[in-house]
Amino acid sequence: MEQRKTTVKKKKYRILWHRVIIALIILAAVIGVVIWGIVSIISAIAGAFSDDDSSSAKDAAASVESSSAPVVTSSREPESSSQPQVKLKVVVDAGHGGKDAGAINPNDETHFEKDDVLKLALLVEQRLKEKGVEVIMTRDEDVFVTLDNRCIIANEAKADLFVSIHRNLYDGEAQGVEIWVNNKRIEADTLLGQNIMDGLDAAGISRNRGVNFGFIGNPHVNYQVNRETDMPSCLIELGFMQDETDNELFDKNCEKYATAIADGIWKTAKELGLVNS
Repeated sequence: MEQRKTTVKKKKYRILWHRVIIALIILAAVIGVVIWGIVSIISAIAGAFSDDDSSSAKDAAASVESSSAPVVTSSREPESSSQPQVKLKVVVDAGHGGKDAGAINPNDETHFEKDDVLKLALLVEQRLKEKGVEVIMTRDEDVFVTLDNRCIIANEAKADLFVSIHRNLYDGEAQGVEIWVNNKRIEADTLLGQNIMDGLDAAGISRNRGVNFGFIGNPHVNYQVNRETDMPSCLIELGFMQDETDNELFDKNCEKYATAIADGIWKTAKELGLVNS
C-alpha cells in the first residue's frame, strides 16, 4: 500500500509540471505580443514628435538666418525675406573710447569725440545690417580699445572693408569733413573714401576737405588703422569739435551721415565686386 501511494504521488507530480510549462509558454507568448504592441505604439508616437521637432528646428534655423523672415511650418512655402543675404563683412571702428576721450570741445568740456563717434557708428551698423551686411564693431560701448587691437579684430575677422569714424580738432579756425586713406593702397581705399565723402557732402557738411593720403601734415605716413589693416580702409574726420557749425550739423544730420556712410560702403563693395550689382 505504501508503494502504491508513492507511485500515485509521482504521477501527480509530473502532471503538475507539464501544466506549469504549458502555462509559462502561453504567458511568454502573451507577454511578447503585449511588448511588441507597446513598442509599436511608442515608435509611432516618437516618430510623430520627431517630425514635429524637425519641422520646428528648420523653422528656427530660417528665423535665425534672416531676422525679417517669418517662421513657417512645413505646410506653407517660406515667404522671401526683404533683407538681402550677402557675403560682405565690414568693420565699423568708433574711434577712442573709455579713458581715451579723443577730441574735447573747448567750448563744452563735457562734449567728447568718443561719444559722438560711437553714436554715429552704431547708426552706421544699423544701416549696414538692413542691407544684409555682417558688421563687426571694434567697440559698441564706452570702452578703451588699443589701435593694435582694432587692426587685429579686422584682420582676424578677414573683413572686406574697414571704416574708422572720428571727429577733428584744431587750435584755431577750421571746419569741414576730411577722409584719410592709405597712400600705398590708392585705388581701392580712395574709391571707398570718395564714395563716402560724396554721400556726406550731399547730406550736408560745412566744407568738403577732400580725400587725403597718409597722415595729417605728412602724406608719406599712414594712420595706423589704415596702415595695419589688410583690407581697403579709410578714416573719417567728421567735422571739428571746436567749430559750432560743425557741431550743429553733426547733431542735426547724424542720421543722414550714417546713411551716407553705409551707402558709400555698399557702393564701394559693388564696384569692387564684393557683392553682386
